[in-house]
Amino acid sequence: MNKVRIAGHHYHQLKHHLLPGDGLEAVAIALCGRSTHENNHTLLVQELLLVPYNVCYERKGDYVHWPTDVINPFLEKAAKKNLAIIKFHCHPGPGVYEQFSDLDNDSDHKLFKSIHAWVNDDLPHASCIMLPDGRLFGRIFSHDLSIEPVHQVLVAGSDIQVWNYGLENHLMLEDLQVRNMQAFGKKTVKLMNQLKIGVVGCSGTGSPVIEQLKRLGAGTLVFVDPDFTDTVNINRIICSTRKDAEQQIFKVEVMKRGVEEVGMGTKVITFAKHISNRDVVKELADCDLLISCVDGSEGRHILNLISSYYLLPFIDMGVKLDADGHGGINNIFGTVHFVQPGGSSLLSRGQYNLDKLAAEGIKRTNEEEYARNQYLANVNESHPAVISINMQVAAIAVNELLARIHPYRNISNADVDMVKVFFTDATSYPEAFADPCPFFSKLTGKGDIEPLLNNPELSDVSAAA
Repeated sequence: MNKVRIAGHHYHQLKHHLLPGDGLEAVAIALCGRSTHENNHTLLVQELLLVPYNVCYERKGDYVHWPTDVINPFLEKAAKKNLAIIKFHCHPGPGVYEQFSDLDNDSDHKLFKSIHAWVNDDLPHASCIMLPDGRLFGRIFSHDLSIEPVHQVLVAGSDIQVWNYGLENHLMLEDLQVRNMQAFGKKTVKLMNQLKIGVVGCSGTGSPVIEQLKRLGAGTLVFVDPDFTDTVNINRIICSTRKDAEQQIFKVEVMKRGVEEVGMGTKVITFAKHISNRDVVKELADCDLLISCVDGSEGRHILNLISSYYLLPFIDMGVKLDADGHGGINNIFGTVHFVQPGGSSLLSRGQYNLDKLAAEGIKRTNEEEYARNQYLANVNESHPAVISINMQVAAIAVNELLARIHPYRNISNADVDMVKVFFTDATSYPEAFADPCPFFSKLTGKGDIEPLLNNPELSDVSAAA
């Protein structure tokens, strides 16, 4: 499958440039990272060149003639770092048709013949068209100039936009999704059926998230959790049993069993591993959306890295129940964060800090060092947890996902980066974070590099051998 992913801020720049309202064609070029996983090849927009209108030789409603040498700096970078080039242009006029014209075919053939000769990497590049409603479709040019369609375009912005082409059009077991279609319409249900969603953490908030996703008809679910079921989990992990705890069944397997027993047709991929494994990162990077149901800093940090490198939106949630130790409760609150690549991050929002991140990594890889180093932060503190609170926060998180693919709120999604709930005060409120994260924003669209996520622990050992 061929895919193109674009961060929300890049998409808005593209749309503003390609559709300025004058009814004339315009052009832009993207420098892209790459991601490969099994048979999927994804181009990840990293940097844009908006070709100025005044340097174009001619702009008409069905034609744009522009100086292709303006992309030479991008070609030099692509050749040096195995990056990809995407040409974007628009079909802006009335009665526009959703296909490449003969003029497009001629100009693309010349352009991509030149690009492949310059870059000389035998890797695909792409051409995409934006329609007046902002929708994108495209095609891939291989090194021999053979053409394949772009099967998916995903915009990871405040609104998650996904356009699928040439994929299976039928709904998964339509008779089981009638009520979902009544609420959200056939288009949204069909999109849910085609989404691949990674869920990291299958315990207190993870299991009710999974319960909802499987009944909403998610097409593929990827579960990541290294732990087995324990008796202390039974009070809040849906589908778990005392027998699971006694036999120490992995949480991911309990969740998989629950999905398969429902029988809606959702595909499940499981990893009974920590997220800091190369195969886990690659599988999550191939998802369309990530959901974080973890307690610690390290998992959140890695998810934020995957989001940035591979242009994926992700949702994070947390629950804090502060008991007084005498049967009373001081405070209960929950938070749900929506994170998009190129925007603010969990780090810049203060959801974890670098000291805690370092301490967790050392504890996971070297417990003796952690035990004797008194300056490291405390990690893995145990807190009270009950299913009623976890389920409510999990429901807010899943409704956040639905709001992003099917906007239903009276306010813009751009105004909601976090929802905070104070249970003891019976209040909740949204909050927005305008400033991009200075650390993560530099990683947007980098894709597959070595070592993966610039982390030596994720190096490709087989390639080194």
